[in-house]
Amino acid sequence: MAGCLDVIESHASVREYTGEPVEESHLNAIIEAARRAPTAWNLQPITVIAVTERGLLERLARDVGGQEHVARASVFLVFALDARKVWLAARSSGVEPARPGLGHLATWMLDAGIAAGWAALAAEELGYGVAFIAVYGNPCSVAETLHLPQGVLPVVGLAIGRPAERPGPRPRQPPEAFWGRNRYPNLPPRAMAEAVAGVYGGRAARLYRHVLAAGGYYERVSSVLERCLQRLDPGGDAGP
Repeated sequence: MAGCLDVIESHASVREYTGEPVEESHLNAIIEAARRAPTAWNLQPITVIAVTERGLLERLARDVGGQEHVARASVFLVFALDARKVWLAARSSGVEPARPGLGHLATWMLDAGIAAGWAALAAEELGYGVAFIAVYGNPCSVAETLHLPQGVLPVVGLAIGRPAERPGPRPRQPPEAFWGRNRYPNLPPRAMAEAVAGVYGGRAARLYRHVLAAGGYYERVSSVLERCLQRLDPGGDAGP
């Protein structure tokens, strides 16, 4: 069985699966890895929904923009920010929490990302392939499909299955552009631009246009998130 560093070195997103189910003991181990992941203040504001029903997987694939590998996965883990259960616990302890704000959102999304990362490492160590899915691009539809209560906002998905393909790792930025010791990396602007854009070869302009230009992916995601943020407020759904 591969060790953690071996798994990290060889990681690549897998989008083709054999259809073999994830063993129940393995699923429990993967979710346990997520449960044990670090979380700010040990608040644990994350709930995971493990989706295995084929009909639900197909609906979720449509919710996330037609990513058919979600429908083909053996398990799709949905990581949701869960103000509802945290607010219920706070109120049972005699504390009236304020409405969730930007600080909650930023910190809890980090928690969700860390938990999903730990789950992915566990899954890959057990021999499965994984692909991360940006559920935050259409969180309200995913919440409706899974009948999530008010106060629960899905943000990250992880497709898991036995791999039917073995893609190689994608290129990463060179170390000199990625990190610096005690200060920002010591590269002149032109060298930094070439080092970062060079990862994508002739695809760099197309990628940056899609994700960074006006009207691009993240601009659309921002508008969707702004509309769906009210879902994170548990309101009366987290009453005593």
